[in-house]
Amino acid sequence: MEQKPKEDELLKFINELAYSNDPADRTITTRFSKFKKHIRELHPEYSDDFLRKVAPPRELTLKVIETNKEKRNGKKLVEFDQDMVDKLYSWKDDPSPLKRMAFLQFVSGRRVSETFDNELGQIVRKNDKSVKMKLDKKSGEEKDKYFTFELIKDAPITNKDWKKMLINTRKALVGVDAGVYSQRINKILKRDLRDDISSHDLRSMYGVYRFTHENPEKQNLTGYIAKILNHGETSDSGIAYSNFSFVEK
Repeated sequence: MEQKPKEDELLKFINELAYSNDPADRTITTRFSKFKKHIRELHPEYSDDFLRKVAPPRELTLKVIETNKEKRNGKKLVEFDQDMVDKLYSWKDDPSPLKRMAFLQFVSGRRVSETFDNELGQIVRKNDKSVKMKLDKKSGEEKDKYFTFELIKDAPITNKDWKKMLINTRKALVGVDAGVYSQRINKILKRDLRDDISSHDLRSMYGVYRFTHENPEKQNLTGYIAKILNHGETSDSGIAYSNFSFVEK
């Protein structure tokens, strides 16, 4: 727009958009979140006080939180075994760049959007399984920070080769839209791995697999997953990844 809208006008417009086309409660809260992110990143002239107003009614937020808890608690455990892990490992050398990306995502536990184009840091030479990358869902001073995470220890790749492979595979996908990329990854997983697995599930499987095989201190599942997925120290987001179970044959 040629002129900056007044805050009350912009807020009214945002509310109209958020509630348009008879959306579900969760859709409304998601829309507000995206609007707020858009304004924060592209229109820094608006104050933090205004951004706090870009939010759904508190009672709606609480309702969505409770609904999400009920859905999460009602989920059944999704089991996976070493055969599935080995199949993902075999995709390291697959001709398909999408399968190679699924391999890279699984062994690192990163989000599909992060493997697609997030900036990588310098190689950690003291530990050939440590990688540095800028991560999604970070704000403030952490937004431009490189976070360190570990590759699965028994994965057939080092940090140096993981970084090199990711850069080269990204080049093979130049021109592919991020949304289309995610859809294609999911299609590959459902067709060639298992029909109930999505790209986000690879992140859960990474966490549970490492919890099963790399947890000498016997930390609880929620805390362990929160730590290795680079969530905040007080975050309980690890619960959302705990509906997977690794089974020994």
